[in-house]
Amino acid sequence: MPFVESLEAFRVVVPLSEPLFVWGKVITEREFVFACAHADGQAGVGYGLGRVAGIVEIIERHLKPLVIGRPTHAIRPAWDAARRAMRMIGEVGAFARALSIVDLALWDLHAKLLGVPIWKLLGGDRRDVPCIAIAGYYQPDDPVGKVRRDAEALSAAGYTHFKMPFGEDRALDAQRVRAMREVAGRDALLGLDASGAFDSIKQALDAWRAVEQFDIAFLEDPFPATHWQLAVALAQRCDVPIAFGESLAAPDAIQAIGSANGVDIVRPDATHQMGVTGYVQAIAPALEGGKTIFPHYFPDLHAPLVAALGGTWIEESPAEADTVGFRWLRAEQPLIQSGRWRINERPGFGIVWDDEALQRFRRP
Repeated sequence: MPFVESLEAFRVVVPLSEPLFVWGKVITEREFVFACAHADGQAGVGYGLGRVAGIVEIIERHLKPLVIGRPTHAIRPAWDAARRAMRMIGEVGAFARALSIVDLALWDLHAKLLGVPIWKLLGGDRRDVPCIAIAGYYQPDDPVGKVRRDAEALSAAGYTHFKMPFGEDRALDAQRVRAMREVAGRDALLGLDASGAFDSIKQALDAWRAVEQFDIAFLEDPFPATHWQLAVALAQRCDVPIAFGESLAAPDAIQAIGSANGVDIVRPDATHQMGVTGYVQAIAPALEGGKTIFPHYFPDLHAPLVAALGGTWIEESPAEADTVGFRWLRAEQPLIQSGRWRINERPGFGIVWDDEALQRFRRP
């Protein structure tokens, strides 16, 4: 029986090919935190966005002692021990991301030691998942033209499902959404991501009614994560499906919004909701109730989970409109055909890493 021999955490910072403008902030690079767990000559890799400080320190100081020396298959006991250890401090923020990254590394390691893909280990048999392409971010000098260029490039690449930011500049939103619909076509699926833009149900309804003529498939994150009850209330009053959940850390919060009286589309995230272990626990009510499940980004992780556990879509930041830069860390890119992510047969999460790139972009 193999035991976890070592655990290492580190930061990786990838520059973006062009700046990203989000709520008045200019993003020129993306920071990721990685954890590598080792046993019997295999390495399990977990990762997530480094959106808050202290993730590496939490992994090294608090989680590493709970993992080293445990049987590699004993992932749930390590997860439970970590949550107990942090109960008096709080489970959200940096801790939730740290535990997520470590849990992902342990599942990747466990599957690799068994020589099976994650999606098979969890009992799945699905071979592909539709992708929603992220596109059309605000750009100060040519906001409508940016939407058109992204839509043209992605449509040419075979994508038929799109999601674009919404709510930051309401004077421009109707023009931007119109441009996306005109280029993508009448039959394309189009969702809007408000990123917590609104403070009240009235604000959200007013903004949506200004664009509802463009056949919107869903409105995502109309309110900040702490106001998830407003999202549930809006779902009961709005004709457009409401998507929510990516910024909630605790599994019980995802369970609540995935209940029969919750939102229409549940957005789990294994890099924020305590890994595969937390993801499985969080989505149970949504699965039981037949809710739409649409994980937040990181398709390399979420495509196998959807293939195994169920879900409707995953989302991707394709090379044609890249906003994340994750592709620079892979030695082999995923196979996406006609907008569908093809599930591979490699053990673990099936990612082929570019070790040289990971070292080049690594930061203290």
